[in-house]
Amino acid sequence: MSDCLPTVFVHGLFGPFSEWETFAQLEPALCTAPDLDGYGPETDRPVTLAGQVASLRAHVEKEHGDGPVHLVGHSIGSVYAFTLANQSPWLVASVTSVEGNFSLADAFWSRSIAVMSEDEARLSIESRLSDPVGFLTGDDIAVAGEYLARAREALAYQPWPTIWESAKAIVGATSGPDYEELLRSVFASMPVHLVAGQRSSKDWHVPGWAREQAATFTTLAVAGHMMMLEQPARFGRALAAALGAVTH
Repeated sequence: MSDCLPTVFVHGLFGPFSEWETFAQLEPALCTAPDLDGYGPETDRPVTLAGQVASLRAHVEKEHGDGPVHLVGHSIGSVYAFTLANQSPWLVASVTSVEGNFSLADAFWSRSIAVMSEDEARLSIESRLSDPVGFLTGDDIAVAGEYLARAREALAYQPWPTIWESAKAIVGATSGPDYEELLRSVFASMPVHLVAGQRSSKDWHVPGWAREQAATFTTLAVAGHMMMLEQPARFGRALAAALGAVTH
């Protein structure tokens, strides 16, 4: 890597995004993965876009002082990462979007559950949270002991209301033209890295301008959307290579 700046991992709908095998590939840089509102021990906190960005900012300032840090956002976590980078660019050296949301087209499951009634959402989400096998097979990951353990951890890391509230927050944030303007502003002000899984890249709606302006674009072979669960060490090496490709 070209520097030893801290790297902060921002989880998506499912936490915790803190695989030690990934972190080890970035040594000696310090890696942290905060639990945003509604996740881990913070399950009693309501979820809003502003609240998640504030939690992320508080973590960076508490753990890493005045920064800057590299932000790595997975899926909807990239929305929080890009928003913080836009609001407080002095805290952020770069943003890495791991199949993160560029528009409403990337909301995937969030779009369907965001419009459900509370009872409908609870049934749908609880069904997903109780099915680690389906969680793996839906991303074409082998149903094996190690993967099952990681899937169970990810699914148990948040209650169903957190998923529903997160979905509604992300759909609201990415459905209007202001979000693309925010993204363009961040791309123009700092390095942005894009990382995709080979199996899932076809479903990632990265606009042409973002591909052209990205500092790097990495496609991880034999991996899908949950690449950090499936290939944590290879994912970490890909991040290290991407971050090392740019001198800050």
